[in-house]
Amino acid sequence: MENKRKIKKQGFTIVEIIIVIVVVVSVFGTILSFFTLDIRNNERNRNKLQAVLFAKEAMEAVRNFRDNTDWSVNGIGTLTAGADYHPVIASSGWGIVSGVESSEIFTRTVVFNNISRDANDNIEIIYNPANTDTNTKSVTVTVNWADRYGETSESLKTYLTNWRN
Repeated sequence: MENKRKIKKQGFTIVEIIIVIVVVVSVFGTILSFFTLDIRNNERNRNKLQAVLFAKEAMEAVRNFRDNTDWSVNGIGTLTAGADYHPVIASSGWGIVSGVESSEIFTRTVVFNNISRDANDNIEIIYNPANTDTNTKSVTVTVNWADRYGETSESLKTYLTNWRN
């Protein structure tokens, strides 16, 4: 009888080995799924950060364009409200041309809109053509992209004035 007890204590049964293998594989599978999720989140965050940087670059390009042109001769005041534009590098700084810009997975547009002001000189939420402020425009930069998560976009909006006037 003592020999039987010794034999049982000396090794593992096949059932015990299979249980250990299942537990180890489950743990490694869980760890691997966390790494996969982390990689996907990093991709999403990288694309979002790049889109925000593209939008900021376009906004700075628009400000540079405004500063280096005459508002109502060849500047922002002459651009068509609601049309798509994008920045381009010009000899004297930045220029603005019509159309949508594409780069890698991103598209970038700049849209200028007229604004109106109320009797207290505040910008009206809803544009009223009767109160148009010809020396102020709203500028919206939108960057769109598609990845494994679908269509996504980031936008920046600001108001620019004819500060020389």
